[in-house]
Amino acid sequence: MTKTAGRPPRNETDILEFRKKVSQHAMALYRDKGFEAVSMRRLSKAVGCAPTTLYAHFQGKTEILMLLWADVLDEMTQHVQESLKRKTEPTERLKAAALAFVGYWIDHPDHFRLVFMSNDVGRSDVDSFIETGDVQGSFQMFADLVRNLNPKRSDVKVRTDAVVAGMIGVALCSITICNYPWPTVSKMTGQLIAGITATPQ
Repeated sequence: MTKTAGRPPRNETDILEFRKKVSQHAMALYRDKGFEAVSMRRLSKAVGCAPTTLYAHFQGKTEILMLLWADVLDEMTQHVQESLKRKTEPTERLKAAALAFVGYWIDHPDHFRLVFMSNDVGRSDVDSFIETGDVQGSFQMFADLVRNLNPKRSDVKVRTDAVVAGMIGVALCSITICNYPWPTVSKMTGQLIAGITATPQ
């Protein structure tokens, strides 16, 4: 039997396919008109289902945004992990991961704005999303890379947070202030990693 566009998804496979379709259409609407224009009614029309079907799977627009965040972070994580396949030395692994992280956002500025510059979301929603295992896993890899530099050091968290904040800052400046004569991304990222790997005085 051929599936109809508006039929509610009924099993796990259908649900996964439906969520993927919603994510694809929501991202297309976001790129075309900005997230402010991504309404549940407009999205249901693009997906080809009734608004009630969409609400049966998502509480509202914020949950759609979180779906997009999760998809983008998963893609970014895979990109970073791919960059580590031929690296073995701890400092080189951290630098390769940092370059891949920054490079991903610069290559996908719409994804950067979606994840780090969305206005239509409350702090409690962001906190709830950050607490999910998938999000923590996306950044845990940097904690592991920092820890492997020197397993005996006890300041892994502060150094990891500094790396993540610095990488986001490099990407932000490169994307939003692109006419300023910044050093190359490689030089800025290298300086960031040099500071993290320096022996404390």
